[in-house]
Amino acid sequence: MGRPILVAAILLAAAGPVACLYLWNRVKGRLAIAVRLFMIVMCQAFALLVGGVGLNQYFEFYASWSDLFGGGKGGGTPIEQVGAGGPGGQVRFERTRNLDPDVYTATVTGEHSGIRSRILVWVPPGYGSAANAHQTYPVVELLPGYPGTPSTWFHAVHGATALKEAMASGHAHPFILVAPVTTVVHGRDTECVDFPGGPRVETWLTDDVRQAVTQAFRVQADRSAWGILGFSTGGYCAAKMVIRRPDLFSAAVTMQGDAVPQTPEVRRDHALFAQNSVLDLLRTRRPPVSLLLAGTRQDRESDKAINQIMPLVRPPTTAFLYVLPKGGHNASVWNSMLPQAYAWLSARLSAPRPS
Repeated sequence: MGRPILVAAILLAAAGPVACLYLWNRVKGRLAIAVRLFMIVMCQAFALLVGGVGLNQYFEFYASWSDLFGGGKGGGTPIEQVGAGGPGGQVRFERTRNLDPDVYTATVTGEHSGIRSRILVWVPPGYGSAANAHQTYPVVELLPGYPGTPSTWFHAVHGATALKEAMASGHAHPFILVAPVTTVVHGRDTECVDFPGGPRVETWLTDDVRQAVTQAFRVQADRSAWGILGFSTGGYCAAKMVIRRPDLFSAAVTMQGDAVPQTPEVRRDHALFAQNSVLDLLRTRRPPVSLLLAGTRQDRESDKAINQIMPLVRPPTTAFLYVLPKGGHNASVWNSMLPQAYAWLSARLSAPRPS
């Protein structure tokens, strides 16, 4: 869903009123009123189409028609392959042309969750050079909001670009960025939860994604090298997952994320809600992890979540604040937060090192 779709929608929206004016007095007979009403409705529909496509162009809720209607697992034109990845060495990460040139993608069947979905992996400059052939890298897992796709991190939210700039300025060291699909069931906001009877989304995002990436790329396996960065729903997931899985992650950044699940399906199940509420988790657990809580004063929901979380943090858990005075709940704000997020993660996660 690129710019051509947006241009086509704008042309349709402009052509609708022109056609309506031209045909209005030329429509005669018994159906004249019905036809005129139909023309008005179509003009309104074209206007709504422009708004919807324009919002999707900005936020990239859906990266393709298959993302919108379900069933698509992504892909791209393969120009290079790396790694074995996955049980039996069946998974190959293919380098793509339609995203950042350093992004690889694969469709993976999770050994632990049974979920089959897509993972995008960005490698930093120099990863493929002979001089770095034995270099291993820390990992930051990137989680989008809902609805959203992993490719959002390479378009509307400039995940790779911001990291390259932070590396160039000396404020961050190189990471491998891993962006998995979080909406594993089309049209269902699972909020990274392991549901009784399935889908086991948290298991997919933790154990399965980690297994696929560590088998295919030169990454450091210990928890001190793995962090999570998410915005909106992905920010809530980042905070929840680092508290629930300190064996796998040591730091997380939540950009304007909630403190508790919002999905009605989770809220109706009191036990499931407590297991996935950042607030309830912090009341009963003190894992040795670090949290960066990023938000804005104008975004009341994220500001509220930060104020709820902070009083519950107890050592060895630590939390840090990064609150901007202004800004809504959108990609511009998340992009403005990325430099600080990467600098903070670089101070807490291990640097690249020889294997």
